[in-house]
Amino acid sequence: MNTYNYCPVCGSPLKTAEIEYRKRKICPSCSWIHYENPLPVTVAYTENLSGELLVVRRAHEPAYNEWALPGGFLESGETPQDGCLRELLEETSLFGKIDRLIGAYHRVSKMYGSLLVIAYKVIAADGLLQINHELYEADFFPHECIPQINIPLHQKIIEDARNHEYQPPT
Repeated sequence: MNTYNYCPVCGSPLKTAEIEYRKRKICPSCSWIHYENPLPVTVAYTENLSGELLVVRRAHEPAYNEWALPGGFLESGETPQDGCLRELLEETSLFGKIDRLIGAYHRVSKMYGSLLVIAYKVIAADGLLQINHELYEADFFPHECIPQINIPLHQKIIEDARNHEYQPPT
């Protein structure tokens, strides 16, 4: 998350002011306002044609060495659907097709700040599973045999996908 002390437009030192009922950094010279927006992330709850779930073991922080669902940050100009399928392809060499939206979630990360996470159910095309540098391993598992997933949001996505209905967090 960018922490600004100087205006990225004109270079003047920023001041803190209450704008739209929130404390925000503002430039007194050019009136630029720093809005702290969440970073968009997609997660792919991916099943193969046999209905097994793809689970990956992460090789980088956050959640180093943890089992998880594939996913990552959207890139500029990408739709959430395209970003989800790109992340799946980059991490596992698998092509997929979006089946449905599972839900949209907000989380705060120590590493990245505020995140908007969009989760999709994806059906993977048949293909050779090959992992990239972001993962230690990946495989499809029958739902009753998936490794322990300790990431609370990924647990929630799996639960919501299985229940076929999104329940916004309270």
